[in-house]
Amino acid sequence: MSTHPTVSVVVPVYNDVPALRRCLAALQRQDYPADRVQVLVVDNASSEDVSAAVPEDPRFRLLHEARRGSYAARNTGVLEATGEVLAFTDSDCVPRPDWLRLGVAALHADPRPDAIGGAIEIFFPHGPHRRTGPEHFEAHNEFQQRRYVEEWSFAATANVFVTREVFDRVGPFDARLKSGGDTDWGTRLVGSGGRLVFAPQVVVDHPARSTWRELGRKSVRVANGIADRTQHLGRGALARRAWREARGGMSIWLRVWGGSRPAPTDAPGRVRYAAAFSYVRALRVGVHLRRMARRPGPPAQR
Repeated sequence: MSTHPTVSVVVPVYNDVPALRRCLAALQRQDYPADRVQVLVVDNASSEDVSAAVPEDPRFRLLHEARRGSYAARNTGVLEATGEVLAFTDSDCVPRPDWLRLGVAALHADPRPDAIGGAIEIFFPHGPHRRTGPEHFEAHNEFQQRRYVEEWSFAATANVFVTREVFDRVGPFDARLKSGGDTDWGTRLVGSGGRLVFAPQVVVDHPARSTWRELGRKSVRVANGIADRTQHLGRGALARRAWREARGGMSIWLRVWGGSRPAPTDAPGRVRYAAAFSYVRALRVGVHLRRMARRPGPPAQR
């Protein structure tokens, strides 16, 4: 790989034109050589016209993927990518100006990784001191990229760099998954002997979800993704997961005051955080119970 290999950035998008515009403006400000960059924006069947957010810049292309799901959209972007390096981020992320340069440098590190997951830093659109329950939840629970990489063998695709050669070897994202495709891809990479490394200096900023509706949509999507990936384990596994989620949603009220879990330091913040935590767990329990109801039970004994 050369010092400045060509890079294809893949950005799936579904609506939210203002956030996409902010993301693409940040990509225009990268300090990486401009003639080595391609940005592929993949419209994932948006109901809004996202083309208004795409700069009139020859490096930027707008593609379309009618199948719902960000992993189907990412695969479409990869098919059109010409770069030696693939960089993945999300349309609501704001890559820092040195994101591409430091991400490519991390792939040059010795010993050479097969892929890197960069840091995802939460910011608060309405200011740091006015936090809702969902914002408290996001600040303490979401995008723990170091833990994802080092403990769970995957990196959230809001911030991933991989060479095209390695991506082709591992294979595309599972387009059937609406959530958790990054987990599936990362475990395939590591399971095949690949080396995934956390790179804290490679940073994108991500806005905290500030409303209960936003947090709820994300929680249901993630729970369905977990259920999709574990459905082969049967109803017993769904029941055990539902119980763990329910237990966590109840015990959080003790843990935030007992100091056994990171939480806001003020009492109102702890209440908002615990309420959001319980809300998320309740939604996950509902998903798993619905999945259990759809699965046939064991055959009756004669």
